[in-house]
Amino acid sequence: MKSPLVLLVLLVVLGARHAEAEPDLEALIKDAPRCDPARAYCFGLAFHIALGEDGPVAAADWIIGQLAGANRHFASLDVGFQIAGVTALPGAAVRVKDRKERNALGATIAGSVVDVFVTGQLDDVDLDGGFVRGVTWPGKGGRKFIILSTEAPERVLAHELGHVFGLPHSRYPISIMNKTPRDEPPALQRTFADEELAAMRPQRLRLIRDKVLANLAVKP
Repeated sequence: MKSPLVLLVLLVVLGARHAEAEPDLEALIKDAPRCDPARAYCFGLAFHIALGEDGPVAAADWIIGQLAGANRHFASLDVGFQIAGVTALPGAAVRVKDRKERNALGATIAGSVVDVFVTGQLDDVDLDGGFVRGVTWPGKGGRKFIILSTEAPERVLAHELGHVFGLPHSRYPISIMNKTPRDEPPALQRTFADEELAAMRPQRLRLIRDKVLANLAVKP
């Protein structure tokens, strides 16, 4: 068993590392886009980023790219997103291995924003040895949250937000909710299908009505 002095030194070192990490996290999002003022709906995203030995697992360009992609894909729904806050996750979250670890993340969510947890590796809980790039997972009170791997390409945050807004996976060729391998249309031309936009409109209002999300575009 470690002596009280050794434990105290460890706590001081860990505390110093955490204090140094916070400014780094703020630097990651300082250039992140905010909601377009023209949007009738603006929702906050609370980012929780795992810290490895070398610092945050996500780079600023990756975060900004995911956010910009979400704003682009949801523009046709008159919805924008902006970062409502950023916090550090402990080193164990550098890899999220199983359902228990996913559930543990969900136990921490609060407020009227979408919580987005960023990990270096997200294991597939249904396939041994597999991994996924993003998932929407049920949290406390039935609220959904998102876990993203830093291996995720630009459209994955938008895809997972589609699930938050009630969409299942689909077979529409144009849709970013379609996981079927295909060549047409090219990936850069894919977005939500018209049918999916229509399905998300009432869900958008329900999320606000039920106080799951706060519309930041409405002035108090």
